[in-house]
Amino acid sequence: MTNQIPSTIANITQLGMGSIFPNKFDSRSIIPRTGSPRSGSDAFRLLSSLVEFANIPADELKELADLSRFATLDPGQYITIEGDEEHTHGFIVVSGCLSMIKSSVSGKELIVELLQAGDIFGVLLMLAAEKLPAQLSARALQTSEVLWVPIKRFATLLKSHPIPFKELVAHLLLSLQASYRLARGLAHDRVEVRIAAVLSSLAVKFPKLAPAGDPFTVYFTRQHIADLSGTTPETAIRVTRAMQRQGLIDIKRPGIIRILNQRALEELVEAQ
Repeated sequence: MTNQIPSTIANITQLGMGSIFPNKFDSRSIIPRTGSPRSGSDAFRLLSSLVEFANIPADELKELADLSRFATLDPGQYITIEGDEEHTHGFIVVSGCLSMIKSSVSGKELIVELLQAGDIFGVLLMLAAEKLPAQLSARALQTSEVLWVPIKRFATLLKSHPIPFKELVAHLLLSLQASYRLARGLAHDRVEVRIAAVLSSLAVKFPKLAPAGDPFTVYFTRQHIADLSGTTPETAIRVTRAMQRQGLIDIKRPGIIRILNQRALEELVEAQ
């Protein structure tokens, strides 16, 4: 059995970072870079470290690992496209950060989830896509590495091993809860509260803490914050500047947000 990078629909173009419309496209914006020197043993170690794969026998997991493949994405590259019906592999995030995106018919996008290292949501998405077209697009926010996992082989393993299936269902339920909270916040919360919720969540999910005990640091631009909170970049800039004046965050360096008062952000969210 050969390992090939999944094909994508041939009618997609990326217009900037925001809109997707039917047309022609440059496949380099879709297909990840390959040629990683990693081996099947690297894939086996990664899969073995994930709780969702812990109860699969080693020999069967090794076979799955040997059929899997590492690939690298540049910032802005899509790994899967909403509506695509051709699915042979799911993906696990090895490093970096991917955004899961829902698009409207007008091309507007909403980021419904962020995937970090070890996240297996891309496998769940492709398992579901065996029955219906992909419901979300996945795009790299920064240079990222993924492991492609052959979906048919993995689905066969799940039929023989129900415990991993239960772990996957639990993972999916947590993702659905996060998406529900996001949708509720976009519908009801003030933009200041939505941005506070996004920053608080990012500090927990993607923290960078300096050895000297500096505040949490997240490497996201205010464009990313705007996309995550369902607002415009101009509004995100205005609100984050106000938060900086209040001593909640530090945005002096482009693309870097230091969380100075995590508890105050959480209290702003909880007060609603």
